[in-house]
Amino acid sequence: MAAGQTLALAKNVLLCAPTTPLTTAHFPYFPPNPTPPLGLKHGRSSIKLKCSVDYNNDNSSSSSNGRYDRAMSPQYPKPAEIQWKKELSNLVQLIGIVSIPVQIKQLSSGKFLAWSRLSVKNSSTDTVWINLTFWDELAHVAFQHVEAGQQIHVSGRLVSDRVETEEGKQQTYYRVVVHQLNFVEKNFSSVASYGGDSNGATPGRKFSNSAVNNTGSTEALWQAFFANPMDWWDNRKNKRNSKAPDFKHKDTGEALWIEGWNNPSWVKSQLAVLDAKMNSVRDQNDGTLVDYVAGDDYSRF
Repeated sequence: MAAGQTLALAKNVLLCAPTTPLTTAHFPYFPPNPTPPLGLKHGRSSIKLKCSVDYNNDNSSSSSNGRYDRAMSPQYPKPAEIQWKKELSNLVQLIGIVSIPVQIKQLSSGKFLAWSRLSVKNSSTDTVWINLTFWDELAHVAFQHVEAGQQIHVSGRLVSDRVETEEGKQQTYYRVVVHQLNFVEKNFSSVASYGGDSNGATPGRKFSNSAVNNTGSTEALWQAFFANPMDWWDNRKNKRNSKAPDFKHKDTGEALWIEGWNNPSWVKSQLAVLDAKMNSVRDQNDGTLVDYVAGDDYSRF
């Protein structure tokens, strides 16, 4: 009896109609361009797919699911143990262009010390400047045979020197105490094909205001300029375009801009002093320019 009442009630519900006609039909709204599933966006470059690769056919990882299995992997010999030596700590090898002439002096202890600077290029617009020091016999070798603009290979210990600037900030410079010195053969693949005229960039090389990778390197480059200004082309009055460098090294091709964003604060004032000296010496020598600041000491900058 209960079952019969239930069936009758269901039939009445299905057959009944509302007394007031429906004026608005409520249907789910689907926009013309449905939002893609989570993790997918329109455009080929922004689609993110997660792919699971089956490496079961690779016997070396069939049971490790990509994890390194020490027991299953081939056994390799353990590296040898060596005695600690100062000359081996932080040992580096570099190939670069000598940016300033080698200088030498004898210390009160009787030892000989020589120093220079190496320009190491990471790319056409990225240069790292590393100071070099040579001791005793190697100091004599470097002083007698190494010249600015030559490409050399050095091996030695990398150390850092911290100095305080006029603004009271700590500046770190890196230096290599050279143990071994070699010249690099000049061949077609060598990067030491520097030359060209006094304007623009050397063929095959690109320069910009970011030619030096940080403020410390830029400061070192300006120091090299003021130490030996006669080694640089002065292009200020005959620049081919506004983006060309103001100064360009005659041997290495390195470039400097007076308005460089990371220049030290003292560049313009020292440049004014240098220009005054240059004009004075030019007048004294009837227009002939000489290396008049070779003995000046700009090491304080």
